[in-house]
Amino acid sequence: MKKRKLKTLISLILSGLFVCGTLSACGCNEGDCVLYTEGMEYATTTKGTPKDFAKLTFEYLGGEDVMPIGGFYGPYFSGGSIDGNERADLLSNDVFKAIADAGVNMIVYGKDLWQDEDGGTTANLVLDRCEDNHIGYFMQSEWIAAQLGDKTEPYSVEDMELKKSPDESVKKLQRILDKMTKNGTRKCVLGLHAKDEPFVHEIDNLEVLIEAFYKKVENNYGLTLFGNAHGKWSGENTMFNTTAALTYDEYLDKYFSKVGFEMFSATQYPFDSANTSEAQLTSTLFDTLAFYRELTIERNVPHWRMLQAGGQWNDAGAWIPSEEPYQNEAELLFDVNMSLAYGVKAIQYFTLVQPLHFAYATGETYDYERNGLIGANGNITRWYYYAQRANQQIQAVDEYLMNSASEGVIVHGNTAKKFIVVNGKPNNTVLEKNKYKELKDIKGDDCVVGCFDYKGGTALYVVNYSRREKADVVLKFNDKYRYTVIQRADVADVVGTSIPLTLDMGEGALIVLE
Repeated sequence: MKKRKLKTLISLILSGLFVCGTLSACGCNEGDCVLYTEGMEYATTTKGTPKDFAKLTFEYLGGEDVMPIGGFYGPYFSGGSIDGNERADLLSNDVFKAIADAGVNMIVYGKDLWQDEDGGTTANLVLDRCEDNHIGYFMQSEWIAAQLGDKTEPYSVEDMELKKSPDESVKKLQRILDKMTKNGTRKCVLGLHAKDEPFVHEIDNLEVLIEAFYKKVENNYGLTLFGNAHGKWSGENTMFNTTAALTYDEYLDKYFSKVGFEMFSATQYPFDSANTSEAQLTSTLFDTLAFYRELTIERNVPHWRMLQAGGQWNDAGAWIPSEEPYQNEAELLFDVNMSLAYGVKAIQYFTLVQPLHFAYATGETYDYERNGLIGANGNITRWYYYAQRANQQIQAVDEYLMNSASEGVIVHGNTAKKFIVVNGKPNNTVLEKNKYKELKDIKGDDCVVGCFDYKGGTALYVVNYSRREKADVVLKFNDKYRYTVIQRADVADVVGTSIPLTLDMGEGALIVLE
């Protein structure tokens, strides 16, 4: 377990980073809540049998206690010039160091594929940069990608080399893995990126790859396959007219019956402008989080949340006008922290590095400031700093959340209840009363409280529901307990019958009962 530094009362107050000043304002000095000192008496919680849950972790990233924090669309080859200006080298060590400094510890997709068996100069350079900066990588193989089909032109399973010549192609796959990992000495390779958002006709091809990868190759390097499923849709989808129209549930039935990925990653981008409404988040965020939470519990796989860093995607590569940038810092924190409250086991930012065509703006100009943690010209964007702040909190709480089973969320406050419960589809995720184990009541402003079984005990992740105002929240318990409280990546050791918190817009705090 990662070691935690418990700060003294004086350093906490002077730093201004933790809410201890707020604790005093909410009655801490009156005995309801004080920092723990040696010999202080408190009740001990009763620990039950730990609940089962699924997770996927990697020794290279730090092991069982470390949450994977990923980025989709890694650094890519970028030569030449634009409008007479030399393009930045996105494969420089400085770019990879910036990614690591942001708290991103893995890359799940990169544009530059592994060529044939030896990889090629660019793919090997990408992996060497990752190794130098201790970033995990899911590398995409050109040979594998060519066999998995295309969204508009299905590639027959019978035409796959892995199907036509299984013995020889499995040997080739083995050689690719050997070369990619340098026979196991290049530890940054976490596995292969298999497919992003496969349509139904591509799932059959994936099934052949998965069988070869997990059952036929001598996978002595602890590698896994990564894939990202289609995000939730309503009604029916014809999937580019390559199959009969089907519902999202029907898609998932086929996906899970044939695709044995060790995680469930799905795209979900709730913010589509600088003024995203509360009502829109009901379906695009809260309903979907509840749906995926229950889906992954049922399927016994961890939920890896793919969320946005910016907006104004430009898949068509058109010269589009730039809008006011979105989402803001509070909204990114809101997105990340709500995901943690709903029990996700990994966070992934899209995009990590802005694709050049995402920068195309009106008049054949370029806007490097509208999406991505790092712009296509190598600049650090606003979302870099937002994500860095979010990641510092994740790194402070992950040892608890990675070892916890989600048991649902409590929704407190009239506005939060209106848009999450009354207007939404909370399913079985939302607990009916403001109670969970030792927690007997919640007072104050609107919030969402993730409720977790932590090794048989209790952990709570409290998130400010508002993206526009701070929140004062008080959690009341049925006895005087000792708690670990983590907010803004700072840790306090607290004793009391209640915990008062002041939360920034979209901010979250973890409370773990001893």
